[in-house]
Amino acid sequence: MQFSTESIPLSKRDYFFSQPHQPFFVLGLINAILFMLLFIPSYKGLFEIEAKFLHSYSMIFLVFTNFFYGFLYTTFPRFSGAMPIHPRKYLIVFLFNFFASLTFLVSIWLNFAFYVTAVLMALSFGYTLKIFYEIYKECHLPKKDQYWLIVSLGVGAISNLLFLLSFIPCSCKTNVFYETAINFGVYLYLIFLAFVVAFRMVPFFSHVMNWKRNEKLHFQIFTLFLLRSFLTGIYPKAVFLADIIAAILLTVELKNIKLPFPNREPLLWILHIALFWLPLGLFLGGITEFFETWFGVYSFKLSLHILVLGFLTTILIGFGTRVTLGHSGNMLIVDKITVYIFYFTQVVLLGRIIFSITAYFGKISPFFDISATLWIVLFFWWMAKYFKILAFGEKVIPK
Repeated sequence: MQFSTESIPLSKRDYFFSQPHQPFFVLGLINAILFMLLFIPSYKGLFEIEAKFLHSYSMIFLVFTNFFYGFLYTTFPRFSGAMPIHPRKYLIVFLFNFFASLTFLVSIWLNFAFYVTAVLMALSFGYTLKIFYEIYKECHLPKKDQYWLIVSLGVGAISNLLFLLSFIPCSCKTNVFYETAINFGVYLYLIFLAFVVAFRMVPFFSHVMNWKRNEKLHFQIFTLFLLRSFLTGIYPKAVFLADIIAAILLTVELKNIKLPFPNREPLLWILHIALFWLPLGLFLGGITEFFETWFGVYSFKLSLHILVLGFLTTILIGFGTRVTLGHSGNMLIVDKITVYIFYFTQVVLLGRIIFSITAYFGKISPFFDISATLWIVLFFWWMAKYFKILAFGEKVIPK
């Protein structure tokens, strides 16, 4: 469902704000490049703000959240058989996110500005949840997916609050707030929300409409992610079990779906690869967690990054390309350059894996810089290819 931009010619500015995914995607793209550029010197101790805090908060709330909002403000009402959300509503949220990005940028040098960032993101989550819950209440279609999307967004709001609590100086153990914020923000918010959307949309795009669904899968995965979040602080040696069990459940479900893979259509196989990375990433992450907690083999958060890069970033690039083309009135056909971009998503993951391996043996540089640069290249490359289509609806001729 989208707003018509063909009956009345729109200025570039009006077109840019006429559909939710356009401003949110652009903000997410700029933040993906900007905050990774800033993370590199931060990791080397050139800024006062803690590098891990800068990286985790910016990626969860200022990068991926903007991509999520761009997609959900379009599809959530469509899932629910409701009218499109009025631009005035989603533009209020966009302003919250935009100013949150600016204040977080300022907080790198003036730390107290982060309090403003956290409040702005709290308002963003609160208003979004209000909008979606009103749609949910009026929905007369099956709405299990909508329910879990709202739950996941709610956990995202809790994660933002925990980041704020971890930032407040006090004599208590703020590290508990920080670690819980990371686990909630990555697993119960980013990965779980993307899982709900992906398992609904990818089979639909692949014309796989009928399979015997595991109706309890959402609850099972959410429970396992919640369990691993608490086990991290209570008994970390058992965390790997939650990941392995989740991987098995998802593998069984993917086997039942029977996706038409391998597939010659790039806009499908990139989504299929992303979906396969979800159980594979959890399995490999579980193995990594096992060796970390039982044998002290530190992997520099490799288990988390396999999921974020293998599953989340790959599905983001696939969905982002499809939404950008489809909602600009272009054909859902991509050229060789886009195919190379799709392949490059896996190069970014490979670079991060190599960094973890070399870092374990004490070789941080230059592999850290290479890994971060690959991420920057990916989003800069995609934006160079699709910015005019995304922002202004440029028409392209398939080759």
